[in-house]
Amino acid sequence: MVTGATGALGGSVVARFVAAGRPVLAVGRDREALVELAGSAPEGLVAVHAADLAEAGDVAALFDAAGSDGGTPAAVVHLAGGFRHGELADLSDDDWRFLQRANVDTTFRVLAEAARRFAAAGEGAFVAVSAPVASRGAPGVGAYAAAKAAVLRLVEAAAREWAGFGGRANAVLPGTMDTPANRAAMPDADRGGWVSTEAVAEVIHYLTTEAARGVNGAAVRVTGPAG
Repeated sequence: MVTGATGALGGSVVARFVAAGRPVLAVGRDREALVELAGSAPEGLVAVHAADLAEAGDVAALFDAAGSDGGTPAAVVHLAGGFRHGELADLSDDDWRFLQRANVDTTFRVLAEAARRFAAAGEGAFVAVSAPVASRGAPGVGAYAAAKAAVLRLVEAAAREWAGFGGRANAVLPGTMDTPANRAAMPDADRGGWVSTEAVAEVIHYLTTEAARGVNGAAVRVTGPAG
């Protein structure tokens, strides 16, 4: 299961799983974009489900749909989130609510539902996306940093709660990713230190594999040449 599948990183993650021959349930809010994504993959490897992941009912229905297609997902990759820039004095209540809903609420609801399903199955791997600023806030991204710090704490708690039955939860912390949106927002930036979405997807895929079974509760920085 890959949430936020129609974003730039989502497309790369879905492509990486497909390249490994692993079927994917691609999740997002835009059904047309999901159908287009599935149409670009080999037949039968990508199914789609539209949902608002901040709503508990939608998340439960999503996991029910995944179960009807073959049981609890072996891995859940949670990429859904959102970003707003602004110094604290300039941010509105709407900005704060957006960042909490897009990042924290969705992560909590998907984690909670994954916990129930993984515990019943006796296994499962979860990967979420946080950010390097989660460990130390910076000017202009204080509210975003707070939201991504909450994501990281939720993942760390899940890792410890699930260890007894063999479940795993990890986070990746990408640096600035080379995406069309970032290029448009920062046209004059030096992109030499940006990280590709393919590089981040490679790490995410690895964390869901048997080779990474010993990795649990990690916050893996994927920052590219900038370090």
